[in-house]
Amino acid sequence: MNSKRLNLISNLYFYLISLSGLFYTALLIIASEKIIPAFLMQIIFLLDALKFDNSIIGLVTSKLFLFNVIPGLILLGLVIGYAKTLIKSIKGIYAVRAITSKLDVVGATQEFFKFKSKEISIFTLGFFRPKIFISSAIFKTHNQEEIDAMIEHEINHRNNLHPLKIFISNFVRSILPIIPGKNWLIDNYLTLVEVSSDQFSEDKINNKLPLISALLKFQSQSFEPGISYFNSQSERIKILVGQKKQLLRMPLTYYSFVLVAILSSAMFLKNSSIFFECQHLLKCVEMLVTSNKQSLIAPIYANSSVISPTDHCEQTSLLTSH
Repeated sequence: MNSKRLNLISNLYFYLISLSGLFYTALLIIASEKIIPAFLMQIIFLLDALKFDNSIIGLVTSKLFLFNVIPGLILLGLVIGYAKTLIKSIKGIYAVRAITSKLDVVGATQEFFKFKSKEISIFTLGFFRPKIFISSAIFKTHNQEEIDAMIEHEINHRNNLHPLKIFISNFVRSILPIIPGKNWLIDNYLTLVEVSSDQFSEDKINNKLPLISALLKFQSQSFEPGISYFNSQSERIKILVGQKKQLLRMPLTYYSFVLVAILSSAMFLKNSSIFFECQHLLKCVEMLVTSNKQSLIAPIYANSSVISPTDHCEQTSLLTSH
């Protein structure tokens, strides 16, 4: 399979990953609009029960309370995790800029920048205008054919904005909860990005041996997000020498169904009325703080300790109208 087709398939992977992140973000927004007000109302009912010495046990064990509080706690955990990942990713962007500023560039050609370093490394750095960087040490450890093969590999990364796409893919991996097939899809995409670049290099120089020998001289390295780097992934070597084939269709087909499930969940929540709804949440908060005479909730039966908040809206409306 040629590099053009591999790049096309890798883009399909990336679109699926991006859409899953987009749909999940939409799901969180829609869920927040439905669940957070319901969750807050249950907290208000709980505080109200404490304030007026109503049956707390009856409230916290009711189906209505549990059905709104448990999803609320889960959603809060997911939103907090999303926010933490977002902050970490923003820091990663600044880390990429810091790496660029610290490189001791000693030369440049039309294709790459050469920087002074004792470590052998070659990578593509940047999001929207990525650049190829090669350490000075690599010219001592690799011959010209190997260097040319690696440069062609990095050119494919640069031309296809792989550093940006890898950054987005890792962000989506971090924000998504435990979804069967999530790591399978993203790991396949990350390997495919490298394999497509390997194939691009082979297509350009009509020889895969320099690339294989260059890979064997490398050890795995770790960089910040926003960098697509050349390393010795064992998967890539197995694919290059024909010992293994890259899975293409199965992850795409399976994850398409996962994507539909996320979108369907978002649409279901948007059109549902399964969670507790209050039309005057702020009024209820105001009453909780200011009122010392009337509880927001009342017993279902006069002699019962079971608390029902279902009629509080009508009750609150009557109280606030006087």
